Amino acid sequence: MTDTNKQNIYTLEQNLIEELNDNKEDILENSCPEDVVSQYADSWVPIYNYDLLEVAQSDLTLGYIDHEVEGDIYAQLSFSIYQRLQAVGDQWLQDNQVEVA
Repeated sequence: MTDTNKQNIYTLEQNLIEELNDNKEDILENSCPEDVVSQYADSWVPIYNYDLLEVAQSDLTLGYIDHEVEGDIYAQLSFSIYQRLQAVGDQWLQDNQVEVA
């Protein structure tokens, strides 16, 4: 039996993209759209340790340490998830700024 409520990185990425699309006009009209995208990405990073571990189970590369982060493994996972979501947000912004230009 599988738990359909488990969090995974793919779902977080899709939720972020959906939220960015829902707020596209406000984001692109902002004087610092990069900051707004960063805030949205940050808001999708799980805050509970159990949820961080669930997301890490969906992609074990999130646990690879390729940068120093103060704190424990949960801080590392949180930062890795944020970096992944930030990359998705940056790509979304690049794609959508091209459409507007």
